[in-house]
Amino acid sequence: MNRLDSVVRKKAELQARGVRIPRELIGELEARWNTPAIRTGRMVLCLESPEKNGELIPAFIVNGKRGAASPLHLVRNGSSQYEVWLDDEKYTDITLLPRPGFYDSTTGSGMPMHKLAVIVGPGHLRSVVNQKCYYHQIGKACRFCAVQHWWDANIEKAASEIADAVAAGVREGVVKHVSLTTATLDTRGKGLEDLVQTARLIQERVRTKIPIMLEFEPIDDYSLLDSLLKEAKQAGVTTVSCNIECFDQSLRPEIMPAKGRIPAGIYEKTWEKCLDIFGKNEVFTVVIAGIGEEDESILRGIEMAASHGVMTFLVPHSPATGAAYEDMEPPDADRMLLLYSQAVAVYEKHGLDLRACRAGCVRGSGFSAIKDVARFGV
Repeated sequence: MNRLDSVVRKKAELQARGVRIPRELIGELEARWNTPAIRTGRMVLCLESPEKNGELIPAFIVNGKRGAASPLHLVRNGSSQYEVWLDDEKYTDITLLPRPGFYDSTTGSGMPMHKLAVIVGPGHLRSVVNQKCYYHQIGKACRFCAVQHWWDANIEKAASEIADAVAAGVREGVVKHVSLTTATLDTRGKGLEDLVQTARLIQERVRTKIPIMLEFEPIDDYSLLDSLLKEAKQAGVTTVSCNIECFDQSLRPEIMPAKGRIPAGIYEKTWEKCLDIFGKNEVFTVVIAGIGEEDESILRGIEMAASHGVMTFLVPHSPATGAAYEDMEPPDADRMLLLYSQAVAVYEKHGLDLRACRAGCVRGSGFSAIKDVARFGV
């Protein structure tokens, strides 16, 4: 396969450059397709699998300010098909997921379900349970983060209403697995309590348990951590990710004025507890390439985490409107593809497999091309 034409490279390029959305297409995209966050510069484009088996590979796009100047732009081809063009030439075919019916339903309190949870790839539903970050409130937000602007959503969501939205998506047949995350809260569990409660209510409302992933910040109350993680396991959570974001200890306090001061040892102890409960290939950490950390440091960190049995879900920095780093240049596709390939080699050396993950962003693969590199190569 010509590397310039590969699906994996195209996905990496789309995520690196963003995709300009013509203003005249926004209304029809919202009305007909799975684009509930199109007005905040976020959307899911799907590419056809190189295996030609009908599978779609999602690419979650965060345009930020760069979207307006991207050489990649969306073009309508006929009444219901779309393509991405590079300047004046077609770059790639894409598929948009249809707007699911549950988006237009409301909960018992009248809350529109598209403001509670959204589809971010085929079968993958994601909800940010609470977007009101404590660190942001005290002026110490992570500089790459714009969680409060993630999509046009209810900022503080009720667990029961999220569960209703998930159940509606499951009944419709468009939700196969779920990821739940949260902004940091000023509570003992920093918001993990709310994630566990939400997972429990989801499983109570669906007929058959579905895989769920939780993403959370480490807490140094290990008794509470143990209790919450065991409760999550009982609630049907299969996969967890305790996200370090940056491995470089000298950079962490600058990039994350509050979270960056959490010692790496607390992450390691949290990962160990997660592995005890959830097992091999189901424990992750997220690291963001392109926020100042050198590649050598990222790879040392990936090796360190893998030696603990933890895989690093490596994602490119997509500068988001509202973040302190909204004007930062994102990493290019060449850099990301090389990092992905080197990371996958580390996982293979340690007997770890991204493809075995059962739920969430890793299984869904929309936010990163690392799993695609593991499957198809560069």
